[in-house]
Amino acid sequence: MVAAHAAGVHRFLSRLTGGDATLTEDLLQDVFVTVLRREPEGRTQEVELPWLLTVARSRFIDHVRSASSRAKRETLDARGRDASSLSADARVVSDEQARWMLAQLPEVERWALALAVVDGMSIEDLASVLGRSTQATHSLLARARRRLRLIMEGQPQ
Repeated sequence: MVAAHAAGVHRFLSRLTGGDATLTEDLLQDVFVTVLRREPEGRTQEVELPWLLTVARSRFIDHVRSASSRAKRETLDARGRDASSLSADARVVSDEQARWMLAQLPEVERWALALAVVDGMSIEDLASVLGRSTQATHSLLARARRRLRLIMEGQPQ
């Protein structure tokens, strides 16, 4: 039954959304609606976790595409600050700090990082999802990583 896998799907979506509780809950509800639509007669059937995760990933990608289109319409300036020299030191941060740092990134950068790092999506697939060229997607990821490094450097230790 779906309820048996709800926590796993919630964790998966939470990682993709960078801990955005509202977006996670909205996407989780979309997954459940998809399951209900799959069985129009109201019958319950055994639903496997991999299928639910695929549906969750699809709902997240749909959300990213929609937001990406909205951002293009609003013509927001997404250029990052120029970082001359960034330290390559990797620090260990708590989950709470990581969520806060990710929340500081523009949405499209946060989503691109989530799909590339958490979901392991290739650059070509990510470019297709975001409706960008491969080169623009490389630039977007580089900008997101640069911003994240800058945010990490500004964190008190």
